[in-house]
Amino acid sequence: MRAALSFVLLTLVACGGSDNRPAPVNFQEPPPLWNEYTVDYLTTLNLAESVSLEFTMVEEDTRCPPTTQCVSPGNARILLTYFTPRGTGTVELNTNTALPISALFDYYGVELRNLDPLPAVVGTPIAPSSYRARLFVVKAATPPG
Repeated sequence: MRAALSFVLLTLVACGGSDNRPAPVNFQEPPPLWNEYTVDYLTTLNLAESVSLEFTMVEEDTRCPPTTQCVSPGNARILLTYFTPRGTGTVELNTNTALPISALFDYYGVELRNLDPLPAVVGTPIAPSSYRARLFVVKAATPPG
């Protein structure tokens, strides 16, 4: 074990080169704001400016299946947890446009554009892990400073 560790250490030192420059690091920029993203249930979307959104919960899903004629389109209400450099909180968004489909948080905004899948049969629950939310995220204001 000790010999293997010494060999790995010697190999790393030998590959370092003679110009003493560190090896290049490829940084990937976080995805920008002012864009649409699809986020799975219990997944966190990490964006530019250290903004993150987690699809935390489906609080209600009374939407009408596409093959059924319903009196009302119903509604699905989701909870998102946001994380910014200035704090953490939650927002609720709805699929029914008669209710809030967008919300402001900190200096940012988010809109729920779609929630999949639709129910197959009225009253039949959907497994939470199946949900995917399509969100549009914007920078709504510039922080003072």
